[in-house]
Amino acid sequence: MNEFTRRLLDSRLNANVSRRRFIAGAAGLATVTVLGSPFRAMAQSLGGPLNFFGYDGEQGQNVAKAFLAENNIQMNATFAGAADETLTRFTTGGRGSMDLLTMNKDFQKSIIDSNTELFQALDLALIPNAAGLFPAFKDAPWLYRDGNTYGIPMIWGDEPCVYDPAKWDSLPDKYLGFADPKYQGELVLLDDPFGNIWLFATSLGFPDPSRLTRQQLDEAAAAMLTIKPNVVAIGASLGDMADIMIRGDASMGIGGWAYQTIIAKEKGVTLVVGTPKDDGTFFWSDAYAIAVDSPNIDNAYAFINFMTSAESNAQLAAELGSGAVVEKAYDLMSEGDRALYDYSNVRSPGGGILGTQTVVPPQVTEGDIMPASAWVEAWQTFKVS
Repeated sequence: MNEFTRRLLDSRLNANVSRRRFIAGAAGLATVTVLGSPFRAMAQSLGGPLNFFGYDGEQGQNVAKAFLAENNIQMNATFAGAADETLTRFTTGGRGSMDLLTMNKDFQKSIIDSNTELFQALDLALIPNAAGLFPAFKDAPWLYRDGNTYGIPMIWGDEPCVYDPAKWDSLPDKYLGFADPKYQGELVLLDDPFGNIWLFATSLGFPDPSRLTRQQLDEAAAAMLTIKPNVVAIGASLGDMADIMIRGDASMGIGGWAYQTIIAKEKGVTLVVGTPKDDGTFFWSDAYAIAVDSPNIDNAYAFINFMTSAESNAQLAAELGSGAVVEKAYDLMSEGDRALYDYSNVRSPGGGILGTQTVVPPQVTEGDIMPASAWVEAWQTFKVS
């Protein structure tokens, strides 16, 4: 790995946010050759600005470089640190200036379910490459309502346990099992209230671990406290979490990222991924969307279609350490990149687990269901306990 690649990768891994709050830039990490732009014939109808607001890296700085140049499109990228920043930007003066948006599936679903104006229904005739998506992403249930599609998935993944196979030959059946004294001084967590609380709410068997009553939230927090004596560190970022394991200061990371195993391998350290068989883990997916009143809508449609080609999607997935959403992209990726994720999760129609699972709690109290702020408070209490 050259120094330029290492610098870019380090900047991505060491952002002080969780995976659901960032995809940092990885321009230059290409492992797939992108073919010529399919939009040359459309050049006269394209050109000018394309205003992007979303996670850094998902604007495809490297992947789309030739496409943008050939069509005289100027990408104006502004980056969101958290999903709800997009809606805030839109409602506080951004409407009419925003074109291309990228957000995670839980946020997208909440916007569509609440009939909140932000994403416009897409004309799929202008995105023919979307026909090549894996079955789980066609008419994705978190993006499809009343015959309309509001987003085109671009990458996906999960957050498994990452661990040293020389130290552990198996995982406990449930996350509650990490309270076993044998894990003392061996665990590292990510500083992520939603992911961690969700995992332990799942382990307790709550019907919907993203929608917890006060009693359920308290029980999940108490369950997390049972593993606290075994926690050696709480990583400020996914990169920090990986470094702690690479140094040998911890041997088991809960709620990690498969790409951490690749980083460890580059440093001569073997890490593997797995999940407690009874509890599993949570999955994420990000998608492209077009804002209501987009001023450069032709550029936005052309960009989405280009990025949904097999070649572009393979390169984007490889650069961002994520799963591909286009079936033919899978064949263009390296064996190592394909092995990061279990693609059986996206080969079945209906969205599979991606369509049925929600991780992020509601932003406001809903009856007896606690809001995100209560989860954050519970997590802060856990950290100082």
